[in-house]
Amino acid sequence: MFPNLRKNFGPLIFLLLIVLCGQPSSAFAYFKNVQQKPKISLQAQLDSIFKVTDDKDYEVAIQLIGQLIKDSEKEGNFTYLFHSYNLLSISHANLRDSIPAMNYSKKALYYAQLSKNDTLISWAYNNLAADLSTRKETRNQALEYYKKSLSIQRRLNDGEFYDAALNLAELYHKSGDYHLMHKYLEEAQKSYNPEYIYFDDPLIHLEILWGDYYVALKSEYRALKSYNHAHELIESEKVDYLALDFYERYAKFLLEQDYPEKAYEVQKRFQEYYTAQESLKAKETYQLAQAKFEAAEARRERNQAELQQEILDNDLKRKKTQSILLASIIVLMILFLAYLFYSERLRLGLIKNLKVKNKNLEQAKIRAERSERAKTRFFSTLSHEMRTPLYGVTGTITIFENNPELKKYEEEISSLRFSADHLLEIINDLLDISKLEDDSFKLVKKSFNIKLLVEDVINSFDRNRLRNAQCFLNCEIDRSVPNYVMGDARRIKQVLLNIIGNAIKFTPKGEVTLRLNSKHLESGRHQVHFEIEDNGIGIPKDKQEAIFDEFSQLEELQLREAKGTGLGLPIVRKLLEKMGADITVESEPGRGSLFSFDLLLEEATLQQVASTPKKVVHPITELPVDFEGKRFLVVDDNKINRMVTNRILKNFKAEVDEAPDGREAIERVKSQDYDLILMDINMPGLNGYQTTQIIREFELNVPIVALTASVENYVIRKAEFCGMNDVITKPFNTEKFFKAISEQFARRAQAIN
Repeated sequence: MFPNLRKNFGPLIFLLLIVLCGQPSSAFAYFKNVQQKPKISLQAQLDSIFKVTDDKDYEVAIQLIGQLIKDSEKEGNFTYLFHSYNLLSISHANLRDSIPAMNYSKKALYYAQLSKNDTLISWAYNNLAADLSTRKETRNQALEYYKKSLSIQRRLNDGEFYDAALNLAELYHKSGDYHLMHKYLEEAQKSYNPEYIYFDDPLIHLEILWGDYYVALKSEYRALKSYNHAHELIESEKVDYLALDFYERYAKFLLEQDYPEKAYEVQKRFQEYYTAQESLKAKETYQLAQAKFEAAEARRERNQAELQQEILDNDLKRKKTQSILLASIIVLMILFLAYLFYSERLRLGLIKNLKVKNKNLEQAKIRAERSERAKTRFFSTLSHEMRTPLYGVTGTITIFENNPELKKYEEEISSLRFSADHLLEIINDLLDISKLEDDSFKLVKKSFNIKLLVEDVINSFDRNRLRNAQCFLNCEIDRSVPNYVMGDARRIKQVLLNIIGNAIKFTPKGEVTLRLNSKHLESGRHQVHFEIEDNGIGIPKDKQEAIFDEFSQLEELQLREAKGTGLGLPIVRKLLEKMGADITVESEPGRGSLFSFDLLLEEATLQQVASTPKKVVHPITELPVDFEGKRFLVVDDNKINRMVTNRILKNFKAEVDEAPDGREAIERVKSQDYDLILMDINMPGLNGYQTTQIIREFELNVPIVALTASVENYVIRKAEFCGMNDVITKPFNTEKFFKAISEQFARRAQAIN
């Protein structure tokens, strides 16, 4: 076809025929216009490939392309790599090998992009889209690539025909989107310039698609005009591949429009083109097979001599390899045997050492467990033995405080009270540290009102003392904080008291602020954020971690009145770790400190709030501290403790009997009526638990309150089990002591009523 044009424009015609048929184009016709100064060796190879491709010797072309790829890679020439893979795609497509053709089109696009040559990138997108458009499932991707190609052509605006617009119009015709088909036909039509096109293939294709568009719109007259023009151009230029694609539907259209003679003529011409095409296909098939055979024969003869030499070389290499391998195996076997011997000796030595270490570890574990148990017993015993005499001290101080005759010694008594309270605080801190290191430590999860808890914390601090120290305590609770949550209220309160107390110590003149806000999470949970901020003396950056060490004392920060045990903040950290939280500190010397932590708390339901036992709480001013007519029995083996408790009760007009042991207490309860019994637990002979159990066999109504120096949790559980109504820890706060007694009287009165 086109015998008058192929002499000068053979590669160019071949390129555009493929593009207009929806097949990948090699783009080599424009190559000379794109390259500024191609290298001769690579260009010569490319020209040879063009020649064998024109001759349909695709097998030879594929071999030549392989060499061109190697040379192009050596020189790093992305432009020639693009043309190499583009020609590979075309060759495989003509050999009806579609999968490699698709893969090579993608590689061609890759190298076109590396070349940063917009013309090559436009061709690559167009060619890859042509491959994708043949499959319905990849047609959307083909549309995307055609549009990218067209976008580049628009930007270049170099007078070339917009073949991507023509291909887009054809795809939208297949999908039935005639609005977009018309849009891209118009764009392609405007880009057509006869000065740049030396043959009519694009114009013929345009006329055919215009005819298809008008047929779809039922505009038969316009369709007939476009089809007739396309027919004239095909017959004029003898473009057989377009005739084969177009004439059948053209003939059918003519019949529908009542032009039977012309339809017959067109159908006849179609048959002639078809017969010629089949003959050409048969001839090309034969030529293709012959070319494959000749290429294979040439390769066989060329490779035979190489194969013989390769066999000789391989035989020599094989013998050398065998000798080296044998020697290597012998050496490796010797080394392996030596390694086995060494490894066995090492293994036996390690096993022996491991047994010794395991034995030492086991012994160390036993010693550590014994030490831990001994420490726990030591702290428990220490607590009891220290609290018992301390109760005598604090009780005596209470008696002195309530004695009007000793008012002139008020300052001395106040100093005694401060020292006693400080000693009690030290004992409590030591016990808390011991408990928190015990694996048996458990948090109690109950519903409580967090806002009331915070209010209780704030009210726990002596306002007069704060005012004298010119330190103000503020509280800010955000509305996002829920009222009732589930958690260990006692331990949360302990954390806040420790941090706020520590802040007050180091803020002699200033403010301490407690802030709470909450973030609602899923499943009824809240992340409650606590902040305690002061504007006191602050903490240096390098000391901020040390303040959480046990018994830590930062001497340069210590005020004369702010000395402590160094256990408050370590207790806070350990408690928060038990709650799954961590405490952070931000501070600068002279600017104060900010302590913060987050607790994940579950909002309490109505059922949980209702099921939590409520304690009857009265302000101290409302409690009946006049015990006139009330009879008490104080049971304690310590004479000083009995005397102190006796004097405290008698100051409020109570009648008090004493019993030094359990047996005498039982006899007194049998013979007399009492309104309340204060029972020590650790007594010789019958202890408090046993004495209570015996009393409960004949007396169920009288309240029995344990008065003990022990603070272990099991004491409370055992006291309840034995029939005691409450437990008061010695030394006690007088107000809390009266409160506990008054609550027992109130419960008993309510039970009687």
